[in-house]
This record gives sequence, C-alpha cells and structure tokens, in this order.
Amino acid sequence: MSTTFDVYSGTAETPKFGELIELASTRLAERLRRHGIDVRPELRVEVRHHRSHEEVPITPDDEMIWQRGQYGWFHVPGVLGGTDVSYRKVEEIDWTMWRELLETNERARTERSRIESCLAKGHYWSFRRSVGQPAIINLAYGIIAASLAELTDGIIYSDDSAWDYDRFPAIAADFYEWYFNPEMTPDPDHADWARTCLLTIASDQRL
Repeated sequence: MSTTFDVYSGTAETPKFGELIELASTRLAERLRRHGIDVRPELRVEVRHHRSHEEVPITPDDEMIWQRGQYGWFHVPGVLGGTDVSYRKVEEIDWTMWRELLETNERARTERSRIESCLAKGHYWSFRRSVGQPAIINLAYGIIAASLAELTDGIIYSDDSAWDYDRFPAIAADFYEWYFNPEMTPDPDHADWARTCLLTIASDQRL
C-alpha cells in the first residue's frame, strides 16, 4: 500500500532542485519545532532510472524535470527509505477527474480558477510514500510536496488516504497548518499515527 500527494504548478517557471531542498528543509524544521523537536534533518534529492535505479547526474541549479523512465528520490542521509516522485504530463484522464471534482467537491469549486490554470500548465508531480517508511519520511514527503506547491503557487491533491480527504485540494499555506498535526484531524488513526511518528523522530539519533 502507498499514499500520494500530487502537486500541480500554478506558474510557468519550474523550480530548481536546490530551491526546493532549501525551502523544504526550512519548512520541515519549522514543523518539528512546533512540536518541540529541535532538529533540522538534512534533505537530499537524486534522480534515478526506474529499472536499474542508477543515479542520473543533477545539480542544484537544474530544474525539477526528468525524463520518462526516471524518477526523483528524496531522502535523509543515514535513514533508510525515502519518497519517490513522478513527473507527469496532464492527460485527458486527469482533466476528466478534475471536471468531476469541480462539480462535486466544494473546495475544488472555490478554487476553480486556480485549478484550471494549474491544469493548463500541462504537468504535475506525484510524491509517493510506500508502506514501512521511517517516521521522518512519513512527515517529510508531505512537507516537500507542500514546499513545491508553495514555490509554484500551485495546489496539492490526494484521494488515497494520505491525509483527510475533505481538506483537498489544498494550497501550501493551509496544508502546513493541518498536515501531520494530531490536534487538527478528525481521524483518530491519523492523529495516533502522527503522534507516534513525532515521538519516534524526537528520539531518532540519526537526525
């Protein structure tokens, strides 16, 4: 089982890897401090081939785009695991999904103009968390996705129980407030999971 956050860009410019790492590291540290955890995990990013997982050379100044058959890999050095990221073109099936959401989802209706503008950019990124990831990745993959949405003035969407479905689509500023916040979810499973992960992060000597 895995869960995902999809990020649709609202700008024509594509962020650079270094820009995203810098912002995501800051936002992750801010979130941890809100929970009394004074650490700043070191985020890293790579691009790899799907079949061989061989690393593709990138620099911090390269744009967040990669070729078909490749994927992004965000991780914390010394911690086993990470989040893999797909770069995808917006296709007709995506437009069909969003047309339905714009008719049935109140949050989507209120953001219609932003959503249609994002879809018109023609691409999005999908951040995936597979089962069994370490606690820091469980938190970080959402924060990285939100940081990308912040950089691109975009939107975040998930419909696979990554977090409370009724809160999506979301903008970054809202996402930072309630994601992984045990006090701001009506779902007791999400709340318990977040508390457990935060306690684990606080005691993780690798961070």
